[in-house]
Amino acid sequence: MERKSLKESLGLDPDQRFFEPETLMSNGELHRIAQEAQTKKQRNNRYHQTGDEKAAVEAEQRLSVVAFFLFDGSLSLVPVEGTDTFASVGLAQASHGTDDVQQALRATREVYVAGGDLNASIAALIGAIESHGAIDQSVQSKLSMEVLYNQHNPWRKAAVATVLALLLLTLRWIVRSKIVTVLMALAILFAIGEQIFGLWLRVSILERAPVSNTYEALLWMGVVAVVMGIVGQLIQPKSWYLAAGLGASVLAILFSMLVPLADQTNSLPAVLRSNYWLIIHVLTIVASYGALLLAAVLAHVYLVKDILMRRPSEHSARVIVQVYRVMQIGVVLLTAGTILGGVWAADSWGRFWGWDPKETWSLISITIYFALLHARYVKWIGEFGLAVAAIVGFLAIVWTFYGVNYVMATGLHSYGFGSGGEKWVALWALLEVAFVVLCLARRHAGTGPPRANIEPAH
Repeated sequence: MERKSLKESLGLDPDQRFFEPETLMSNGELHRIAQEAQTKKQRNNRYHQTGDEKAAVEAEQRLSVVAFFLFDGSLSLVPVEGTDTFASVGLAQASHGTDDVQQALRATREVYVAGGDLNASIAALIGAIESHGAIDQSVQSKLSMEVLYNQHNPWRKAAVATVLALLLLTLRWIVRSKIVTVLMALAILFAIGEQIFGLWLRVSILERAPVSNTYEALLWMGVVAVVMGIVGQLIQPKSWYLAAGLGASVLAILFSMLVPLADQTNSLPAVLRSNYWLIIHVLTIVASYGALLLAAVLAHVYLVKDILMRRPSEHSARVIVQVYRVMQIGVVLLTAGTILGGVWAADSWGRFWGWDPKETWSLISITIYFALLHARYVKWIGEFGLAVAAIVGFLAIVWTFYGVNYVMATGLHSYGFGSGGEKWVALWALLEVAFVVLCLARRHAGTGPPRANIEPAH
């Protein structure tokens, strides 16, 4: 339990993170807060729960899982021959014909409570289960892939390899060594390979497009950003595309780690059970977020180098052209994805547009980016203005993607992506605002030496 304010209201030590289940189960105040929060939400779907209420409800949900095992809940353990289903077995009750498994389960519990060696009892339990039949091959394959996914942890490996690639890229700028270039390329290939492998495993296990929740959407954003960065670098070797793509990929993976484990693999509501529309609409809209994330990272490169460090050059000026181009791609994808979402809404809900909060903020985000691109096109804003615009625009994207679902938590799209990480997202947004303010102050303090202004081609 993380929230100190909730722990204080429950009479618990605010500095303690973990508590015995019995301690929380016997806390009447926790049950009262969670029950009242759920009642308010049931009475008014637009009710926005406080941080303490959300934490209390989450704690109650976790306690219910613990109570399930403590008070003789049954588990789907025994494979039913010729099907992909499992018979249920518990300490107090069991499906017909599974008495031997129940006895082995009770024996395992007794050994565990006594603090004995579990190896023999677990082996006996496994033997009893296997005596009833084998798991269907397709189910076994998925279970094996899920075990591989959890043990291999491709995203952690991808994050480490991406950070290593960034360090090698920095070293390459300094020493210009062929060995460093080769090592950097290998690190990038390894990182991309791990991300593709991770996506493939999720698709194979869940049998759906890998954008059905926040966790997957963040990972897909990172993949899109790094692939766009690599392609951009190949097209324009003297650019910052690659560095920005790698940076965006690391950020996406790090933020995905903030998503609670329970929300990383979730069951879909009926309206979302369409691989066709998940691929057509959601992959497109989240790809636009990845492109606009890449533009925001490129904008940071320009502002740090030209404004904060006051090292403007013709080469760094070209970063603005790169920001402009990536923003154009992002806006095309964002617009296409929003239109496709309307088509899906017409198919599922019987109307193309209903001014749902998610729909409204998608339109607001498109309008913001079109206004920013137009302002640059007619030269109402210069290089500095476009760099700031790319960062501010992405704040709108974050609100559309995250804020509508978790902060507002209303509308037909509020089921979309799970929960978690609110304080980290808020901290990131505050840091971004502080960064922009610092750049504004630095720019007004002195503009630095003059240099050529490279305009993007229209």
